[in-house]
Amino acid sequence: MAVTIYGIKTCDSVKKAQNWLKQNNIAFELVDFKQTPPDETQISQWCQSAGWEKLLNKQSKTFRELSSEQKVIDNEVQAIALMQQFPLLIKRPVLVSEEKIMIGFSESAYNSLIN
Repeated sequence: MAVTIYGIKTCDSVKKAQNWLKQNNIAFELVDFKQTPPDETQISQWCQSAGWEKLLNKQSKTFRELSSEQKVIDNEVQAIALMQQFPLLIKRPVLVSEEKIMIGFSESAYNSLIN
């Protein structure tokens, strides 16, 4: 099984996910948002799979730095546009395998990849 992790190299959750994948001998590719931002199609697919509310990280420093007007997000279209403009608003890591898209790192959720 091969998976792709989307995030940033310096993110602790991304590092935990990478370590878990290495320990479980799962091949992966890391796509760094800073070097290769996701496009609208990718973000839309992630939203369809996981929900835009889960994908949009309202706890992030980037979200806190938005204007009051930008923080008012009423629907998926607005959320996708904002995440495309500011990729660091996307909760990390986004793990994509053949069967699943997982948002954030949870050891128990990742265990479902091998069980």
